[in-house]
Order: sequence, then C-alpha cells, then structure tokens
Amino acid sequence: MRSVLFVVGSITYAIKGRDLLRRNGYRAYVERAPADAEHLGCGYGIYVVEDAEEAQRLLQQAGIRIRRRMERGDTP
Repeated sequence: MRSVLFVVGSITYAIKGRDLLRRNGYRAYVERAPADAEHLGCGYGIYVVEDAEEAQRLLQQAGIRIRRRMERGDTP
C-alpha cells in the first residue's frame, strides 16, 4: 500500500483536511513537508496512509487545494 503527502497552502487547510478525512474513516496526519516543497505554501501537508485517490477527491470537493502530491514508499 502506498501512502501520500498532500502539500497544501496553509496550516489551516492541513488541519481542516486532516479532520475531514478522519471523519470519513481515514488515518490522516498533519506533517511538515520536505524542504523542497516549502515554496509551494506553508510547508505543511496531509499525510494519508490508504486510498489516496478517494482522499484527494474528498479534499478537492471540500475546496482544499492540493499544491503537490508526494508519493511515499510502500507501507507495511
């Protein structure tokens, strides 16, 4: 299973997105974005462990703009 970090424009959007995904049954966390992604916004993102495609759709429907999607390696 691959996990994803969605880099967003502000810490506020990161928290709102995390809360939205958790209400919908996802394991989601606010996390610092890598240094090479900080120029895209606040330097925070939403880390999602499962079903990233559906999570991205939910975030976009809620008006949370994803500035970058960063794939992670396989998770156990």
